Amino acid sequence: MPTITEIADLKRLYRRRTPKMFYDYAESGSWSEQTFRENTSDFNEIYLRQRIATDMTERNLTTQLVGQDVAMPVVLAPVGLLGMQCADGEIKAARAAEKFGVPFTLSTMSICSIEDVAENTEKPFWFQVYTLKDDDYMKRLMERARAAECSALVITVDLQVMGQRHKDIKNGLSAPPKLTPASIANMMTKVPWGLQMLGTKRRFFGNVVGH
Repeated sequence: MPTITEIADLKRLYRRRTPKMFYDYAESGSWSEQTFRENTSDFNEIYLRQRIATDMTERNLTTQLVGQDVAMPVVLAPVGLLGMQCADGEIKAARAAEKFGVPFTLSTMSICSIEDVAENTEKPFWFQVYTLKDDDYMKRLMERARAAECSALVITVDLQVMGQRHKDIKNGLSAPPKLTPASIANMMTKVPWGLQMLGTKRRFFGNVVGH
């Protein structure tokens, strides 16, 4: 493992290891990508007020989020297709969040299912859900989340119209991935990723199989 000093180091490592279609999925947005860019740039407008001559020996980031004790006010956001970025990625991320003491949010469009993550973790996790028109499917999905003891629902309400993600269309993004000469050539350069994916049975959207 190389020395990691900042987020940019992780992003460079991520780009080297992950097939282009999945890297582009996480590192791009829909249409003009304005919102995607501002999700980062807006933080540049926030400044922390410096306090000097202050005793820092008892500093503590622990707090509560929706009644849950957390090590710091951070939540791992839902990421669709995480299990294609890295084999069993949702399980690994949930375990890391559990170990650090912050909530993990599973995406409806995850590769590992609700049950997969529940079986491989010890503490409840959060579940992100879309408000779909299929009431029967939504009811069954909620029942599955309840059975898995998910401690919070993160409801997506700003997706009235599906945004077109240009790079996904050009890359032929799917789960499992569409095999084209270009995607095969790119995946052949990601040998560790390929070996990981061969070692897992989870390559489809685990929460929507059969729907």
